[in-house]
Amino acid sequence: MKTSQQTHEQALVEKNQDLAILLEKKYGQWLGQRFFEVSSSAQSSVVHVKVTIRNADKSFFYPIEGRINFEDQDLGQQEARDFILDYIDAYIEEFLTGGEETYLPIDWANYDCEGLELQLRGQILNVKLEELADQLMGQSFLKN
Repeated sequence: MKTSQQTHEQALVEKNQDLAILLEKKYGQWLGQRFFEVSSSAQSSVVHVKVTIRNADKSFFYPIEGRINFEDQDLGQQEARDFILDYIDAYIEEFLTGGEETYLPIDWANYDCEGLELQLRGQILNVKLEELADQLMGQSFLKN
């Protein structure tokens, strides 16, 4: 039997999957073979949201992360999650429609929107290449 926590977590996973589908419909013409993954969590008084644009082999992997202290901003947890998602959505639109030339900082940076403070970061990665390099380094290490 599922606990209420497990039921809540499953509902959040389903919401995130639905949101990823909506983003793919909204931005499909700019995605090519890429797709979205969405995750979110809350710890203490901080909500964290990650929207990743990626392709199947992870040669393009762009996690866009946002966080906000919802108690400091006088927001509810769900309201804070939605606020971050709206801000990330606006960034994604600018990124994709602007020729993918607008970037977030790699480290957490403060942003002010509608009088609320949040933090964002993002970095485009080639995870496929990084994994290949790790394998090569591991093989090289074993031979020495």
